[in-house]
Amino acid sequence: MHEAFVAELSKQAPRFDEIEIILQRPFPDSISWSNAARKLIAVDVDLIVTYGLPATRAVINEKSRIPLIYAGVYDPETAAVSGRSVTGCGYKVPLSSLLRYFKRLKELDAISIVYSGIEEDSLRQLEELQMPASMQNIKTRRIDIRTRNDVDRLGDGDEDAVFVTGSSLAHLWIEEILAMARKKKNPVADIFPDPAEAGILMTLYQPPHEQGEMAAQIASRVLAGEDPQTIQFHVFRDTELVFNLVEARHIGLTFPIQLIIEATRVIK
Repeated sequence: MHEAFVAELSKQAPRFDEIEIILQRPFPDSISWSNAARKLIAVDVDLIVTYGLPATRAVINEKSRIPLIYAGVYDPETAAVSGRSVTGCGYKVPLSSLLRYFKRLKELDAISIVYSGIEEDSLRQLEELQMPASMQNIKTRRIDIRTRNDVDRLGDGDEDAVFVTGSSLAHLWIEEILAMARKKKNPVADIFPDPAEAGILMTLYQPPHEQGEMAAQIASRVLAGEDPQTIQFHVFRDTELVFNLVEARHIGLTFPIQLIIEATRVIK
C-alpha cells in the first residue's frame, strides 16, 4: 500500500518529488501508535497519512490541526472515522462468503477466529463473522492474539477451519499460525493477500494498492491547498478471491470445479 502511495504521489505532480516522507513503522500496540503520532506532530509535518484504523485513531486522538489522510481502514463508515481535516479511503469484504467456501470443502462445525482485541477493526471483523456463523449453527472460537504464546492456542482446539482477521499483531506470527493449522490439516482463510504464497488456503481481499493510489490522489489535492473536509471518503468493495491448490493438497482437500471458477486467481 505504501509503495503504491509513493509511486502515485510522484505521478500526480512532479514537484512532490522533493517532499520528504518520514516513514514510521510502530509495533502494533496502543503506546507505539500514540508515540508515532506524537513524533510526526512534533515535527510539524504538512500532512499525515495513516494505514489501518489503530494508527488512524491514534492520530485523531491527538487532536492535531495537521491534515490526516487514512487508508487501509476496514469499513470506515461503521467505524465512524471522522475529525477536523480528516478524510481518506477504506475497504469492506463480504466475510460471510468465507463460511460458504469452507463448507464447500469440508464439514464445518467450528471455526477459530484469530484476532486482536486491541485492534478495533480486527474486533469488528470477528463480530461480523460470528453473526452468520451463529445463524448457521457453526461454533466460533476466539483466539485473541496479544503475544506469540497466544498462537499456541490453535493447537488445543477442535476447530475445522481458521480465519485470520486483518490484525497487524496476528500477522507478525502468520507463519506460526499457518504451521499450527497445517499440523491439524485445517484450512486457513485471510483478508490480507499472501504474496509469498506461504500457505493460506484462501484469501478474500481488497487490492491494497488501490487504496494507496487513492490516498496519494487525495494527498496531492490537500497539498495543493484543498480542504480535506470537502473531500468525501471512499470505501472500496471490489475483492479478489485466491485459492491455493498446493496448500489444499498438503492438507488433503479437493476444490470442486464449481468453486474454482469463482476465484480471481488459482495457485497451482
